[in-house]
Amino acid sequence: MKPPEPLPGTRPVTVMVQGRSLQIQTDQPDTLAAALQVLEDTFQDMDSQCQLRWGSVPKGLDTPSWYLLGALNLAHRVARLEREANQHTHNLEQTLSKLLSDVPDEPSAPVPLLDEDGD
Repeated sequence: MKPPEPLPGTRPVTVMVQGRSLQIQTDQPDTLAAALQVLEDTFQDMDSQCQLRWGSVPKGLDTPSWYLLGALNLAHRVARLEREANQHTHNLEQTLSKLLSDVPDEPSAPVPLLDEDGD
């Protein structure tokens, strides 16, 4: 079977996730590499947590469930980061509003640089 033609501006890339290869098309290989690293780190963290708690990955946990747990971990991380970013934006908006409320609506009268004597 002939592989599909790449979409305009993209190129096919083969990635490895948990020992499995997947061919995808991307126009941002650097971002893809960073995303793959985050994904691999997530699975490694999950493996470490299972090792600490049970000595190994639970036997009844199949590969799709493991991938789903990884996706949930990443989704939780994204949701937390979005919540923190929204709170940060809200805090900045409040600070800016306070600063703007301290600015007078009418500019003050100009102050002469020299006194009337010319000194």
